[in-house]
Amino acid sequence: MNKKTLLCGLLFCMLMVLPRSYAQEIVADFIIADFDSGEKPNNIGGDFGTWDYDPNDETQFCLMEFSEIDSQPEGDGKSVKLTYDVQSTKPAFNGFWMKLRGVDVSPYNRLRFWVKGDGSATFTSRFKIELKNNLGKRAIYFVKDVTTKWKEYVIDFKQTRAIQDWTQMNEFTVVFSDIVSTYKEGAIYIDNISFLTVKEEVVEE
Repeated sequence: MNKKTLLCGLLFCMLMVLPRSYAQEIVADFIIADFDSGEKPNNIGGDFGTWDYDPNDETQFCLMEFSEIDSQPEGDGKSVKLTYDVQSTKPAFNGFWMKLRGVDVSPYNRLRFWVKGDGSATFTSRFKIELKNNLGKRAIYFVKDVTTKWKEYVIDFKQTRAIQDWTQMNEFTVVFSDIVSTYKEGAIYIDNISFLTVKEEVVEE
């Protein structure tokens, strides 16, 4: 093999392994809940509230309240504050539920929401969320690296085999547990829950 052929081969290999970057464009945004009114229901008419695994165990609970405007990530309005406690001698988990009223999210490919921890108290940097359909199927996702500043989380929610049918969705759930929580008692804020259609294009460099 001569030097010219070898050089051409090396250049071809370099071109093949060059990194690609991606440009994303949001082409649809279906808002489920922005909590701006400070009252129920959500933006699609669904109820929401908190739940406890063991209501008879007073050492574990989750409480919900609407926050003030300065606790909202963008624009005017309110967010939801969730105060939880999973510090118990018994198995403990609880959280927040929101009805999706059978909405069809099959046209969307991302779930987006905002989260921050309560800077005046302790809070877990990790918790679970779940999406449930009307057939009782449940998909689980983990939210990590929560801080005292608002952070946007965007989840490619269809990257799971747990749910195949996204046409009839029943519930969005937040779960605090004694196993997952980094602090077993504290408070977080959550806001602006929506489903997105994100178009992604490869940008050659």
